[in-house]
Amino acid sequence: MKVLLVDDDPLFLELSKTFLEVFHHINSDTVESVGKALEKLEEDSYDVVVSDYDMPFMDGITFLRAIRDKRIDIPFILFTGVGKEEIMHRAIENGVHSFIQKTGNPKAQYSELSKRIWQITSNRVTF
Repeated sequence: MKVLLVDDDPLFLELSKTFLEVFHHINSDTVESVGKALEKLEEDSYDVVVSDYDMPFMDGITFLRAIRDKRIDIPFILFTGVGKEEIMHRAIENGVHSFIQKTGNPKAQYSELSKRIWQITSNRVTF
């Protein structure tokens, strides 16, 4: 199992990587920009992309569309602090596999994220 984590916040990336690897046995690579993420997806093989929504230059939904335009068929989880219903609807319309809101409780949010990652990779289950 290998996950690509995409977020413009390097501290959040490191926290995410640590929680997923140490507590949930999910290997991950991290990148701080969509441009670097697109390069990694062309170079390496991943089981899931976990991306923030609110990033400079390209938001998470536009990133998802860019992946699909390149014909990269990989499950995509939007993991974001932005909780607007409008964004969630746009994400679903664009083929996101899951939408998880960042909460104040890291243990709960990473437990939910790891559960969704395992579900998606095991069954290709959405939401």
